[in-house]
Amino acid sequence: MISNTEENKEIAIKFFEALSSGSQAYLDFYNDESIIWTAGENAIGGTRTKKEIVDFAQGILSAFPNGIKFNITGITAENERVAVEVSGEAIHASGEHYNNKYHFLLKIQHGKILELKEYMDTQLAAKILLGE
Repeated sequence: MISNTEENKEIAIKFFEALSSGSQAYLDFYNDESIIWTAGENAIGGTRTKKEIVDFAQGILSAFPNGIKFNITGITAENERVAVEVSGEAIHASGEHYNNKYHFLLKIQHGKILELKEYMDTQLAAKILLGE
């Protein structure tokens, strides 16, 4: 029998595969009560609900014509919490490379991501995504 911890690691892996695919399939990993928090004191940072993330994420992802490839470089899980280290590879619509490094902390219950916390290089994100 697979443990809850191992199931949650598999859900996290599949979530990042879906996010890398360019489709909106990643939204299926959330439920209506899910909360997504992103680091940063700018237009990218803050807390959003699943409903709010749909348009927000689509706006960001559309700035990358070939999508963003999220490569898991480390994963650790304990019960409902999964910590995932990710390196991103993308080329922005401006032609600039956007290879950010991320740390995500996911809280997973009953097969859904209830909470996602995203930590990244906020200066790089602001430079490429916001032109700051």
